[in-house]
Amino acid sequence: MSDLPPLTSLLAFEAVYRTGSVTAAAERLGRTHGAVSKQLHQLHDHVGVDLFRKHGSGLELTPHGRNFARIVAAALDDIRSGYDDLRRTKERRPVTVLASATFARSWLIPVLSRFGVDHPDIEVSLRMFVPNGERSHAGQADLTFSYNRLLSPEPWHGSVSLGDVEIGPVLAPDYGHALEDHVLSFQTRIDRRHDEAMWQAWTSLTGIAIEAQKVQVFDHSYLAFQAARSRMGAAIAPRFLIADMIDAGELVAPAGFLRFKGGLLVRPTGPANQPPNPDAMILLDWLKGNATA
Repeated sequence: MSDLPPLTSLLAFEAVYRTGSVTAAAERLGRTHGAVSKQLHQLHDHVGVDLFRKHGSGLELTPHGRNFARIVAAALDDIRSGYDDLRRTKERRPVTVLASATFARSWLIPVLSRFGVDHPDIEVSLRMFVPNGERSHAGQADLTFSYNRLLSPEPWHGSVSLGDVEIGPVLAPDYGHALEDHVLSFQTRIDRRHDEAMWQAWTSLTGIAIEAQKVQVFDHSYLAFQAARSRMGAAIAPRFLIADMIDAGELVAPAGFLRFKGGLLVRPTGPANQPPNPDAMILLDWLKGNATA
């Protein structure tokens, strides 16, 4: 393989090709006219073929020179493009997504897996918030998901809906219960810690009262749903997070579900003093067309 000429001579040659003169090339490169001329002579000596010929008071490319100039310009364009991509990779930061643990496990992780297939170059970092903590964590993530419209009925300004949300009491089909005169009664009410108000909100919106003999509390919604599935009591749940158990007949909703139109929300929540993460906007646009409740 032949030795390549110095890169500086190739850059000077390309600049003359693109600008049409040594003077303009020198200005473009921030060098003197003499320095560019010297680099052109260096390239000529290295290759041994005339690349320029006199034309009036200036130079013009020979046929060999023009052909080689196209090759050099294309190669340098590829190098510049690759270098820019490399710098962007270094400067990129992961897209930070904030969601509850149960939502992430049941819905978000499978969705992000599909996103990763379409955008393998974008890294997504998933963070959990404590129950009802999505608003208090604003500014700590690029995108925040919210679906509990019983406790947060008003959507955030600037949020994007990914679909409707249906919420209602669920229990195992053979777990003892009764629904009479707008009263749903059963032995044990299963709560997620800090979410006890969901039952009161559901009653207020549906007019169906809840009567339970005792209450059992779990730290995570997923545990509450599994407890209901295991005939330990009745839990209140968004349908899309337990759809597999509903479809399998492991859970039923004796009083039906309350629908919140457009209730599954995602919103940009990056720090106010920083520009939006461009990759977060790519993920947000992808979610609009590829992910629904």
